[in-house]
Amino acid sequence: MELLHTLSAKDERLSRHLETSTVFSGFSIIIQNDLIAAIGDTVRYDIKEISAVPFVAAEVDESTDVAKLRSLSYVAKSEVACEVKEAFLGFADVSNDRRAAAIFV
Repeated sequence: MELLHTLSAKDERLSRHLETSTVFSGFSIIIQNDLIAAIGDTVRYDIKEISAVPFVAAEVDESTDVAKLRSLSYVAKSEVACEVKEAFLGFADVSNDRRAAAIFV
């Protein structure tokens, strides 16, 4: 939800929708996962700077959500023009299997 509200600060249409929507409460797990996937797709598409830098760091962190499902989050970090850039790349469900072979198929 925090990421969605942060993005709405830069997108007037999204901001207006969040303020006036009578349907969207942000608490639905399905809606949250759909938003995360959509944002991840957008970020992956827009990351053109990463291919131009010599080094990229990958941050992978595990967390458990309210439904007791385990997820790995992926973040790419790079330095562009003396500024560290972070890009959220997405989540992977690791509830059933946390072995590398299962995660990176």
